[in-house]
Amino acid sequence: MSRARRAVALALIALTITAAGCSRKSDTAAPSSSEASARIVATAGFGATSLLDAPVSVGIPVIDGLRSVTAVETAYGGGFVASMLGRGTETSPPADWFFYVNGIESPVGAAQVTLGDGDVAWWDHHGWSGAMSIRGVVGSWPEPFVHLAPRVSADPPLAGALRAAGATVVTGASIFRARVGTDASLAARDATWRDIAGDPGGHHLAGGIASGRVVLIPPGGGALAPVDGASAVAVLVPVSATPDDGALLAVAGVDAAAARAAAATIARDPGVLAERFAVAFDATGTPVQSAGREGP
Repeated sequence: MSRARRAVALALIALTITAAGCSRKSDTAAPSSSEASARIVATAGFGATSLLDAPVSVGIPVIDGLRSVTAVETAYGGGFVASMLGRGTETSPPADWFFYVNGIESPVGAAQVTLGDGDVAWWDHHGWSGAMSIRGVVGSWPEPFVHLAPRVSADPPLAGALRAAGATVVTGASIFRARVGTDASLAARDATWRDIAGDPGGHHLAGGIASGRVVLIPPGGGALAPVDGASAVAVLVPVSATPDDGALLAVAGVDAAAARAAAATIARDPGVLAERFAVAFDATGTPVQSAGREGP
């Protein structure tokens, strides 16, 4: 974060503390088993600590869905979460609540996003260092490819896994893609990956490949760093700040075999990505570390 941006951010934290609204939980009823529903998930420490996972009604703003399952203290017109579940805005070191809808960082506040059927709104409380703006996270997999994407272009074995989850998988081009391959082959095939140009940190990603090595946000936050023993990585890359513009789930390896092994693990056990920002795998497809956390 630049010095100027950090100064502005710290000023906003101070304002948030003084402007925070009352803590309250709404009386909105939970959806019945036969109704369309979305999910609200809350974690801390880059997903390391699970705090909340509950169904909520659709057709309401994310912040209202959140208030239907827990007491929330808000600021800035009710769209900014200042405190909930015993955690809130911190100044030393700076930490806050951040949220993602279907794995994509929201470009607007939680009062401005309406929940749809199957949506996953994930809140995580973590420090700002190296992670104030992470564009996409893998932890809501198979979203955004099932409910947000009208169709998905996917490589095997992810194509079969997505089809089984209810995604519309096509053989042609799509703005939503799930790709498997080496860093170089993905860059040759996919403009979104090519634009990263070996600088995932500069593009606000939780992980990637740089200088031929798998890199992730280190435990607790900070600039992306190499992961010892890692040969592949799973990372979600939104095309733009607008979720409807599409996204790429890249399973990239330092070699093709490592990428295929990691993809096979994800297809067999999607839980390896659950509530994680990005995941590094060894050459056999075994998860070795998750972004921002100790261990996988």
